Amino acid sequence: MPRVWAACAALVAGWLLAGCASGPPPDAAITGVALSRERLYLPPEAVFEAALMDVSRPGEPPVALARQRLEGVGAPPYALRIPYHQTSIHTGGRYEVRAAVTLQGRLWLDTPRTHPVLLDPALRHVDVILARVPQLPATEAAAMPLRQTWWRLVQIMDGPPVGEPAAGAEAAHLVLAREDDRASGAGGCNRFAGQFALEGGRLRFFGLGSALRLCLDGGASELAYLEKLSAVAAYWQEGETLELRDGEGQPLLRFAAQERGVPRRDGEPEMLPQ
Repeated sequence: MPRVWAACAALVAGWLLAGCASGPPPDAAITGVALSRERLYLPPEAVFEAALMDVSRPGEPPVALARQRLEGVGAPPYALRIPYHQTSIHTGGRYEVRAAVTLQGRLWLDTPRTHPVLLDPALRHVDVILARVPQLPATEAAAMPLRQTWWRLVQIMDGPPVGEPAAGAEAAHLVLAREDDRASGAGGCNRFAGQFALEGGRLRFFGLGSALRLCLDGGASELAYLEKLSAVAAYWQEGETLELRDGEGQPLLRFAAQERGVPRRDGEPEMLPQ
């Protein structure tokens, strides 16, 4: 696999140069290989990106601790090397590697399952499986995966404005689990959980249940959010936005993908302050 190791060598050289110019370099790295079980052809302008994510707080956007980006990579496999600072790792935290291949900002390959990382010095190796993103009208302009992305609610169609969450509550959001059909999120006051069914561009939620906390200082749009969520029949993605629609194709809810930490170099979700 000469091409893989050549790419890795180029990446390390670039990292060392960047480290000299921007302060102390990372003192640890996640290594491995990103590969696909399918035989794929990708245009030479495809971009591979992997990130070490802190997912310790599921009620908040994940935090990108470090990223790797390879341009002009063609088809997998790719040498995985994500340098990071050990001071960013905390005892009891949960961390995983996420990876994707994009072409002109469009998502082509994604990781169909989670890849947790054990950050003991002897266990900093992880191999990542990439799979083709289904070619659907609903996802042809997507830059982010539907599953596992932290989708923040930004608009309720024909409903109240999405306000700030109540004190001590999570912002209104939605997460669709990657490896099962579990949906979770919050309405700005209470957390909720349930199941979802996904078939092509169709999406339905069922069994949604939430806590019964009464919030007087925020979360006023929660009831409208949950009512709209129960009426969802389809979805549509464009860039870093997700639109949930009813059975007639009318928009009900609009979300934006969000992360914290190290930003992407292009086409990134809105980055939130630390």
